[in-house]
Amino acid sequence: MVHTDMDQIHEMLFRLGLATLFGAVLGIDRDLHRKPAGLRVLAMVGLGSCGVIMASVMVTESTADGLLRTVQGVLSGVGFIGAGVIMRAQGKDEVHGITTASSIWISAIIGMVCGTGQWLLACCIFAIAWLLLVCGGWLEWMIMRWSISKISPPPPTENPNVRT
Repeated sequence: MVHTDMDQIHEMLFRLGLATLFGAVLGIDRDLHRKPAGLRVLAMVGLGSCGVIMASVMVTESTADGLLRTVQGVLSGVGFIGAGVIMRAQGKDEVHGITTASSIWISAIIGMVCGTGQWLLACCIFAIAWLLLVCGGWLEWMIMRWSISKISPPPPTENPNVRT
């Protein structure tokens, strides 16, 4: 019986640890960009989400209804945290913090997926999210550069010998 208890403890620690690690790694990117929610926040969101889902599975005995209510509650609560990092620049049509808010949201989702023990899905979500955070800015810049060159007319020449 002790062997089973230790296996269960190891399983719980692995789920919680993986959710925390994935959130922390995503948070490092936010810290490197000097955003308000970084390593600690995203690690805590992942850990907390994982813990809540694990507790829900244990208490509700794996009923889908109870688990879905837990997921809804976590996503609603995380939405409030995400809303706290979104700011509108005063007097401008600029909004800042949306990527950080979505990082908080995805950390919660990864945590919940880890809580259900779906390792492959958690790893895939993490890998795609990490790639988007690391390469997304560069990709946006390349797309904008390409689209501006296709849409904008060429600048006028100042050479009087060239006719347009």
